[in-house]
Amino acid sequence: MERRDVLRAGAGALALGAVGGTVSAAGQQDAYEPLGSVDIEGTMEVAPTEDGQFAFVATGDGFVSVDISDEANPSIAFEDRDLLADRDAGPMQAVADVKVDGDRLLVVGPNQAGEVIKAALLYDISDPANPEQLAVQTVDHAIHNSIFVDGYAYLTKGDRFRIMDTSNDEFSAVSEWGIHQTADIWSEVNAAFRNVHDLWVQGDYAYLANWDAGTVIVDIADKANPSMVSRLGGADPQKLAQVQQQDLTSIFYQPPGNDHYVTVDENAETLYVGAESWDANPEDDRRGASGIDVWDISDKTSPEKLTTIHAPGAEDEGFQGQFTTSHNFALSRDRLYTSWYYGGVMIHDVSDPASPERIAWWRDPSNTQFWGAKYARSNGPDATGIFVAGNMGPGQDNTGGLYVFPDTDGEMAEPPGVFTPPEETSIVTSVDWPDYVDAESPNTQTPTETPTETPTATPTETPTATPTESGTTAMDGTTAGTTESGDDGGSPGFGAVTALAGLGLGAARFLRSNDGE
Repeated sequence: MERRDVLRAGAGALALGAVGGTVSAAGQQDAYEPLGSVDIEGTMEVAPTEDGQFAFVATGDGFVSVDISDEANPSIAFEDRDLLADRDAGPMQAVADVKVDGDRLLVVGPNQAGEVIKAALLYDISDPANPEQLAVQTVDHAIHNSIFVDGYAYLTKGDRFRIMDTSNDEFSAVSEWGIHQTADIWSEVNAAFRNVHDLWVQGDYAYLANWDAGTVIVDIADKANPSMVSRLGGADPQKLAQVQQQDLTSIFYQPPGNDHYVTVDENAETLYVGAESWDANPEDDRRGASGIDVWDISDKTSPEKLTTIHAPGAEDEGFQGQFTTSHNFALSRDRLYTSWYYGGVMIHDVSDPASPERIAWWRDPSNTQFWGAKYARSNGPDATGIFVAGNMGPGQDNTGGLYVFPDTDGEMAEPPGVFTPPEETSIVTSVDWPDYVDAESPNTQTPTETPTETPTATPTETPTATPTESGTTAMDGTTAGTTESGDDGGSPGFGAVTALAGLGLGAARFLRSNDGE
């Protein structure tokens, strides 16, 4: 059988309970629990070093290096919480992302728009306990997320991404690209709906999590001229372009859509897309937390969805509740390490990607709210490996810290009972479009040939088209080059939605604090 046929057959046999059900301890004598932890104020993204002996942590006001060589007693080895304080508009704020590439560290921020310094910083981490700053590149836009591969820094820039070469220990601009360069209609869609929230790069391809525009596969073999290969999932741009201001927030918050984080397996044949969403309408009897979709991309021009790992259920999936939507995750070998905010962290066996099997799940919603889970090291054939997870801290508490977990199967001794597998009927699979969408007399204005750099404050109604809520769209003959822009990471005039797009939905405690005020 073809590989795709094998995966499809496995998907047909998958039951919802197999993903969300209880897994036995499978020979484990002790209850599954963290090996150790260390308190770190402001914990967000975590990036282990390649040898797995240290982990770098973004802390909002800077970054921290943590020695995890003794997994039961992780300790802070270095911290800098005063980045670029000597520069205009400094120091840096909302530093939510760090990435490691060999003996180099990339630190970026802020993850939200605002009148603060915006920059990418490069460090030599040959000695992880004593990072040495090598270069600083200030930019004119927020950097919500990044990826750092083979000396190239890939930075998010609102509705596009930038490629910068750091091979000479300095930043050199290469190109930038966004989905608005593929078709005029995307320039009529609010930039929040097509926001490049995060990205992954492996080999000659970049994978962009483009929020409600879906996930985009981009050919970057020629880094000066990226080009689109296909789009999987996502809403019809004709429909998105019609959404009016009063309806932006509910559609932006709610599933489906909201492609947030993406990665691929080592052969780039299976793609994992995590969505991030909440229950914006608690009265409609539908849940809000999104999970992780698994796609077969062995043919990158024609991806096929295999299955979904659903989020754990909670009593209140709204933004003020103990939400359990998917956040950042990682793959290593045949295992998927995931974080679910108040829903804790999980390990899934994905040796058959069409039938993921959860083998470990730990959560403590009273004390933890996990930002991301990342594989660290194996510890050899006769020892248990580890993965690390960043705890933001519950509610508005930002003490948080780094947790070290065993990379093995197991079950908690006394798991909280509030988190239950979802009912299949509660999974949101379509958008409740406002009544005016697909109106009989839409605006028939002809799109301009050159995409506008900043969308207008009110989207213009456009002709309707056949919905493409799921599936793929192949793009042939599209071109892309460097486009200069003063884009600050969000779109003007959209209130809460602009704040969400600029800040990034992952920075939950910032929004919760604002809501409290």
